[in-house]
Amino acid sequence: MWYNGFMNIQRFLLTAVLCAAETYFMNEAFFAGSYFFAGVWAFLLYRDLRRVYLVSKATDAIIDLTKNQD
Repeated sequence: MWYNGFMNIQRFLLTAVLCAAETYFMNEAFFAGSYFFAGVWAFLLYRDLRRVYLVSKATDAIIDLTKNQD
């Protein structure tokens, strides 16, 4: 159980850091007037957030399926 919990925390922290960095670079590009690179960073951020949403929905569905029905 500890191994799975550790990997979940590690993946969460990695995703949080990546999303924060992508948001920072997107804002920097936007305010510098480089709209193409702002769009690239926005696409990467959207992709990461969508992946996190889909994984959390899949995890919730798996947890709901494996609950004991007493």
